Amino acid sequence: CMVAALGILTCAMIKTKLVDKLFDGPIDIIGDIHGEFGALTSLLDRLGYDGNGNHKEGRRLVFIGDLIDRGPDSPGVVRLVRHLMQLGKAQCILGNHELNILRGEHKHGNHWFFGETEVIRKDKEATSFQVLADENFQREVKEFFLSLPMALERDDVVVVHAAWDEESAEKMRQCESDVMGAYDSFERKIQDGIKADGITDQDEIDMREQNLNPVKVLCSGYEGRAAEPFFAGGKMRNLERLKWWEDYAAKDSRLVVIGHYWRRFLDEVHPKVFEKHPKGFLPSGADMFPGYSPGSLLGRKRKVICVDFSVGVRYEERGMCLPEGGLGTQLVALRLPEQILQRSDGQSLPVN
Repeated sequence: CMVAALGILTCAMIKTKLVDKLFDGPIDIIGDIHGEFGALTSLLDRLGYDGNGNHKEGRRLVFIGDLIDRGPDSPGVVRLVRHLMQLGKAQCILGNHELNILRGEHKHGNHWFFGETEVIRKDKEATSFQVLADENFQREVKEFFLSLPMALERDDVVVVHAAWDEESAEKMRQCESDVMGAYDSFERKIQDGIKADGITDQDEIDMREQNLNPVKVLCSGYEGRAAEPFFAGGKMRNLERLKWWEDYAAKDSRLVVIGHYWRRFLDEVHPKVFEKHPKGFLPSGADMFPGYSPGSLLGRKRKVICVDFSVGVRYEERGMCLPEGGLGTQLVALRLPEQILQRSDGQSLPVN
């Protein structure tokens, strides 16, 4: 949110609309950053922005959430995004990683926030470098995250971190509390239902807690039972993310822009990876987008596009002594209305 010229108002004093209005005009929507400050500054330079978010064509920035965790400098990313927002040059929505911080949850890659070092690599051989937060910054971050909406929309575009569901979005539009008040209210109703129905199966409980809470749906999508347990996010899992876009019944012509679901430029994986892992290395679980090219619109109605190209696993690249992008990772921005994906390494490709 904007800070008043006299410095009287703060983000916490201005009520946040949980589904808010997206900037008019040309915008650049930046995918999940995950603390990769260097990739972010490289991308902003490629896009033509200066340090105050000014652009000669009057473009503005939109961040799709997951600013933080796993990468080396989450505090730096948060400070820069907050600075650009205070100048009116950027908007940002909540991702599931920001929600984890608001809920006080220790998760894979977020121990930096609690002032703790962490081993996050799959091989567990070393602690990855991360700038650590102090108590003052922790307070600042929570206030900032509480000021962020869950989604942004205008006549032609919706920006949401993980999944767009009109019923969930309408519940958020009508909510008069902040995101944590909304989360807790929905969670109480879910727990009452679990108790009333006598549910004891943990996977069923987990699915209800995920799929029936609108905050979780918008932030982290839908989940269902996996065919077999798999490793992701630092632990073994029984539930997998569902490809909701395949059955998305668009009720209007708007493009839905999401992050969250890690995709990669698989044809750019470094040969060294296959020398050590002949069957391939899956840093983020199975490919969620088989059959799609990196620039493809998703689903039968081709109304969804994902802009998360796995820059959040660059800690694995560093651990394997690979060049940046060695696992097919990039930080990417979707340029609208041009419908071009701009990569932080300078390459670009059209949406198709």
